[in-house]
Amino acid sequence: MLNKYSISTSGPQKTTIALKQADLIILTRPTDEEIQQLCQTFNLNKFSFRYRSSPEEVSRFHRTTSDVLDNPFFLVVYDYISSFKHIEKQLAPSLIIFDSDHLIICTDSEDSCKNITNSNYSNLSEILFNYISQCQYKIMDVLVSYKKQIDDLDSAARRGFSNTRLRELTTLTRKLVFLEHTMVDQTSTIEALVKSDFCQNVPQDICQNLTVEQQRLTKAIHIFRDLLDSISSLFTAMMDSNLNNLMKFLDSAGLVIAVAALVTGFMGMNVGGLPWKDDLYGFWITLGIASILSLLIAYLLHRKQYLK
Repeated sequence: MLNKYSISTSGPQKTTIALKQADLIILTRPTDEEIQQLCQTFNLNKFSFRYRSSPEEVSRFHRTTSDVLDNPFFLVVYDYISSFKHIEKQLAPSLIIFDSDHLIICTDSEDSCKNITNSNYSNLSEILFNYISQCQYKIMDVLVSYKKQIDDLDSAARRGFSNTRLRELTTLTRKLVFLEHTMVDQTSTIEALVKSDFCQNVPQDICQNLTVEQQRLTKAIHIFRDLLDSISSLFTAMMDSNLNNLMKFLDSAGLVIAVAALVTGFMGMNVGGLPWKDDLYGFWITLGIASILSLLIAYLLHRKQYLK
């Protein structure tokens, strides 16, 4: 959907004027036809919008070319859409093209756009920087929810492990991997933006807030990744310990059985000279010897804690 706005002292106002004359243009989940219309109107490279809904899009900031716009900038930052299930869809790139008089936002996130259009921001730079801040805050809220999951996994890991918890750990690790690589790229993007010519007339506290918030994001992601790595190591150590205990128990049980089998094997040989061969109680004597030796071995192994 393509919407056009003019900027007044009371904020963005929806308008029906020509696309070139609009101050703010917002494309929410645009169609190929709308992208084509935008590119033809402002003489933009259509290839720039090729990965507009793809996780393969890269956060970046640079100048772009246009015969209509005045030496415009091209910016890609990431937003978060909670309605999707998978992290590849939840992390949505926002493609932003702007100069001193125009701001074009192309995104799949409707919430962030509604917050902007319902605001009272009276200039494009305020709208741009507040939009970026909204994207950062939404991702930080997601990380806070991840922290609760990490704490639950940590508590569960100390009590034991289960397949359900292992699946939760894998899913959460996968999400943080996507976030980490995305936010690392975006950190460089934000640094380039605040150092650009466009930000020379922007209050320094606004630029500083963007930089600090981005640093918070990357720091939180790195900390959470390290915490998940430690939990994963704990799960692995516990599984290895349980497997070692099981193998130790099976080997010990096999040794107990082997002693009895050794005794009965000797006494069962079909040769002459075997003791108690013709004795009425020969079977019970042999069974008693085997049982006593097996119990003795079991007692010694128990003393060594091999049967626990």
